[in-house]
Formats: sequence, C-alpha cells, structure tokens
Amino acid sequence: MLYFLLFNERKASTVVPIEYPFCWISTNDSPLSRSKRSTLSPACFSIWLIPNFNDPIVFVLCLNNPESSLSTKLLHTEEMDTGLCSSYWDAIGAFDYAAANRIIARALRAYQTLGNMLARLSNCENLYTQLSFLKPKWYYVRKETLHSLYFYLAEDAEKEISTLEVSPHAMNLADISVALEALQSIINVCRARQTLITIYQSIGAAQNSAGFASVLNELEAFKQKFDGLSNERLGLLGLGITKEISILQSLLKARQAIIDYAFQESCISLFICKQQLNEWKTACQERDFAEKSTLAGQSDAKELTSSPSWRAIIFGGSNDPPKHGEIWPHYIRWLTKYFDNLIAKMTLYFNTILLAKERILTEDDPEKALWKGIKNDYYDHICTYKKRLGAHCIGLIYEVTPSVPFHPQGYVISGTSYEAPQGIHSFPFIFCHPSQPPKEHLPNIISIIQGSRNKLNDPKGGPVFFYDKMINQSYYLSQVDEHVILIVIYLERHVHREAGTTEFMTDMVISLRGTSVIGDLSRVDY
Repeated sequence: MLYFLLFNERKASTVVPIEYPFCWISTNDSPLSRSKRSTLSPACFSIWLIPNFNDPIVFVLCLNNPESSLSTKLLHTEEMDTGLCSSYWDAIGAFDYAAANRIIARALRAYQTLGNMLARLSNCENLYTQLSFLKPKWYYVRKETLHSLYFYLAEDAEKEISTLEVSPHAMNLADISVALEALQSIINVCRARQTLITIYQSIGAAQNSAGFASVLNELEAFKQKFDGLSNERLGLLGLGITKEISILQSLLKARQAIIDYAFQESCISLFICKQQLNEWKTACQERDFAEKSTLAGQSDAKELTSSPSWRAIIFGGSNDPPKHGEIWPHYIRWLTKYFDNLIAKMTLYFNTILLAKERILTEDDPEKALWKGIKNDYYDHICTYKKRLGAHCIGLIYEVTPSVPFHPQGYVISGTSYEAPQGIHSFPFIFCHPSQPPKEHLPNIISIIQGSRNKLNDPKGGPVFFYDKMINQSYYLSQVDEHVILIVIYLERHVHREAGTTEFMTDMVISLRGTSVIGDLSRVDY
C-alpha cells in the first residue's frame, strides 16, 4: 500500500492511501491526467503537477509510510504560533469566515488536528450567529443539535490536550504551549456557547417576569464564570462574547425596570446596552488581522460626538453608527431590534417625564419631537387609531402593588421614606391621549379591573369589553404587563366588541410585551 500526501498553499493537507501502481487523484472534479503522472515506485517519491487547478502548483508526495519523518516535516510547512491563532479568533469575532478559512488552511499545514477543530468551530459559530438553534426543527436537516456539536468539539479538544501532554513531541510542534492554549480556548468558546444557547432558548420560552428574572440570574452567574477564565487570548471573539453577555443583561434589566416604572434604572441599562453595541460593532470593523476581507459597504462605525442631544445619548438617532444592512449577523440585528423595542416602550411609559424635558427644548409640537428618530412610534400609532376609531381616550394605567414602590417621577433619592398611593391614586395614568387624563372614569375602570382579574391575566385572551348602560359608555381593557393596563374609552354604545379596537389593542399589547421581538428569534426569514 502507498500513500499520497497532498498539500498546497490554500488547501488542507491530506494523506490518501492508494493501491500501487494505479490511482486517480481528483481536484475540483478534474482527474489528474495520465500524461502528467510520474512512474510510481514504492521506494521513492514523485512530485506531480495537477492541471486545471487555480493554484500554480499542487505537490503530491508518494511515500510508503504516511507517518515517516519526511512526511511529517513536509506537512508542517507552517509554524503554529500565537499570531496565527490570534488572527483566527479575530476573524471569527469579526464574522469574517472567508478570512477564517484561509487561516484554517495555514493551520492545517502546521497542526492538522487543530486545524480541523478550528474548521468545525467556524461552522458552529456561523450557525450560532444565525440563531439556527432556535429555528423550527424542519428548517435544518441535521442529526445533531448545535449544542451537541459544541459539546463533541469540546470533548475532542480535551482528548487532544491529554494526548499532547502525554506525548508532547509526537507532533513536532515548535511550541506546544501555543497548541495547548488554542485547544483550551476552543473548549472555553464551546462551553460559553452551550450556556448562551440555553439562555436564548430560555428567553424564547419566558412568559412572565419570573421567567425573565430566572434568565437574568443565570446570565449574571455565567458572566462571573466567563470573566474568571483567561479569555484574553480569544481576541475579538472573546470580546464579542463578553459584549453579548453584557447586552443581554442590560436588555433584561431595562425590561424589568420599565415594567416597575423605574426611570433611572431604565435609562442606565439602555445606555449601557447602546454603548456596548456600538463598541462591539466598532471593534469588529476596526480590528486588523491576517487575511482580513474587505466587506462591501463597510465603513467607519465611530459615533459622532458633536453636540449630542439629551435624547440621542440614550435613544440614539443622528449620532448612531452608519447603517450596514445585512453585514451584521442575525443575533446582532436581533439584539439591536430588542433595544429599539425597549426604547419605544420606555418613551411611552415615561412619556410624562420625558415630555417635560422636551418642552424645555421644543416649543412646536414637543410630542412629535420626542418621538423623532424612534423606530416604533407608538404616539403616532395611537393618534392615528384614535382618530380612525373615534375613541374618546386611549391611555395606560399603572396599578400600584405593595411589592413594587411607585414614584411618579420614576425614581427617588436614597433614604427617602416611601408612602404608597391610596384609593384611586393607586391607579395613575402614566400615558394618555389626549393629554388630560379622564379621571372621572377611574371608578368605572378600577371596578372593571378588579372584577376581571382572570380575563386580564390570560395572555391568550383578547381585550376585556364592558358597556355601562347607565352612562352609555364603552370600555376596553388589556393587560400589557403585571402593572400596566391599556384602556380605550368610547362615549357611545357598543353592542359587541368593535373589531378595529380589538385589533389595535392586540397589536399594541404584543409589541409592548416584546412578544413580536422575542418571536423573531426563531423566524425563518429574519
């Protein structure tokens, strides 16, 4: 039996057993022509030229033993150094898989086993950034889940570390520590991704604040564990994982702070989220590494810093990095979309607080100025439907509970004593259009809320409808969060639920709850 060792500048080295003296070697489905063959001899080796190949020359070495010293030396034509590994981590972290593939080809010539593992990791990372593990089962036809692929890869890396530690000179590596560090880094990435896959799945399955609080606790424990590892060597990929964890934490903290009407905490969490997203995108575009590709439409992601408005600092707008369309992978676009959703929700919930600031700067229609640059304009949506439906009032009522203190200004100085609102004051309007809340309707609204707990708390139920025949007025109520209720009031009789009102309220609730954004995690066409 003879063996062929095939390698070139771009392709992976391979050892191919053949039957002496005849064989066909195929590259790009083009067999080696008989005219180009040298006479084979078990005692020597030959160098062949393969025609119809993009590279100038492909060398084929014929040897009796693929494990011979000559075979091993020729296979290790590239040194496995820290620079090569660093470039790989940066390429993967920048989602430059073309560059990663070129680096992998070099790694294969230096250390084939490690190169194969890096290729497997690239494939896993590509699938991860598409959030493929959340897609319907029929969308990807494969036997193993992505979680399992990471598990098997980490397991193989651990076995290879054991092999190198037992026989450090078996691979003829110039510096075995580089290989050991790279293998340990693969294990760290795989373990991190396994945890993050579970976290994303938990976010998709969470139905209430208790579910999201559990996810947040898991994230905080994972962050401490990941920060405790030596991940500096992971370069841009390690930075990306750190930013991803921080962004997810900030999003979930902001979500709960908005629900609890905590204005200060909401602002801080959303600001951190925006800052982390910008820093991550900027690092991806500015980091230089070997084999880096030039992406079409890629431009500088630095934020503009000239005269930012108070809203732009938190909400974004004209100071955001330039838009890059589809160059960002699915999971970054989803994180950005969830951020935009919470920005719009915060603007609606804290409309009274924010509008007071906007009136200082804008005299002409401050309501519209407040919503300028915010992608999901709830104010315009509410105004349009109120006019179309002929409603008397559309508003949001916050139900104060003993478990969560409520402060109309959204925050309180530390050490200040708290006195809970009583009576009808424990059901304040936090948003109303028109701006003057219809307080004369509060007794009726409170009565409907207290008498319709089960219906309001049913996440699949539609708006609660009530017609007061004594005053000839119709009320529609929908529970948005555990504290906030959306109401629509008509000064007229509705014999049955009005279809347009039901549709409007259902769409508003789905959007404000974030149900539609969470659903985008598993959308096939997103």
